[in-house]
Amino acid sequence: MFTKVSNVWESSAKSPEEAKLLELKAQMMIVIRELISSKGWNQVEAAKQLKITQPRVSNLTNGQISKFSLDSLYEMLAICGYNFELSIVDGIPSVETATEKAVA
Repeated sequence: MFTKVSNVWESSAKSPEEAKLLELKAQMMIVIRELISSKGWNQVEAAKQLKITQPRVSNLTNGQISKFSLDSLYEMLAICGYNFELSIVDGIPSVETATEKAVA
């Protein structure tokens, strides 16, 4: 028997709050992965630009959410010139991003 969930993260989270945190981290990781792809960076170049190691880039591109904190994801996006606006409406977080500078 299957249980219907409104958020894909609810099935793997221990609480609704953890599900929301996972969703927020996933949104941030998607932005970073899209940035890596749009810049045509390989993992070594992405690591250099994001100031992390290549294995961390591999974790990121493979969607290993549990290996990243909100702080580390925020820092990577800030390095790339992203500004954030976090809003929570009816308990549902969303992130709006905008870039300030171009990343080589």
